[in-house]
Amino acid sequence: MTLTPLDIQKKEFRKSFRGYSEEEVDDFLEKVTQSYEKLYKENQELKDEVKFLREKLREYQELETTLKKAIILAEKAAEDLKRNAEKEKELIIKGAQVKAEEMLEKARMECDALNKRYEELKVQFQLFKTRFLNFLQSQIELVNSSGLEEEEEEKVEVCVKEAAVALDNEEEGGDQDDGGGQEVVGGGDNSL
Repeated sequence: MTLTPLDIQKKEFRKSFRGYSEEEVDDFLEKVTQSYEKLYKENQELKDEVKFLREKLREYQELETTLKKAIILAEKAAEDLKRNAEKEKELIIKGAQVKAEEMLEKARMECDALNKRYEELKVQFQLFKTRFLNFLQSQIELVNSSGLEEEEEEKVEVCVKEAAVALDNEEEGGDQDDGGGQEVVGGGDNSL
């Protein structure tokens, strides 16, 4: 059983014939009571402080646990964000590659179509040239057979030769031409 300062203060001793001096015992008990009371109060204060510190420690431990969980969640969120960014990057790259391939394919098709059209125009020009030369030859023969005067005959031959030279020049420069001159000459092709 723990003694309290009040227990010490109220303690009474039996008197005996040859006992201690009552006054000395009372003084001593008073000093012991005060000293014990002081120690008792200090002990209570320390117990209260320990209780308070334990509560604070528990709060800090709970805070530490909460912070650890928050850190784990933040790390997980960062990993998820990184993973999502990687996926998005891959999707963007794939999309750009597909678009580039589509653009290249379209350009190839347009180039093939232009090459095909160019070859067709070359064939048409050769055909026109042949027809036109045949036409000019027939006109020369017609002029020769109609008995025109020599001077007129020379003029016709000069015109035919100039037309043939112009056609040759057109053919040589025609690979670079935009085809504008061809339409003018082609207009006479309808009469053949």
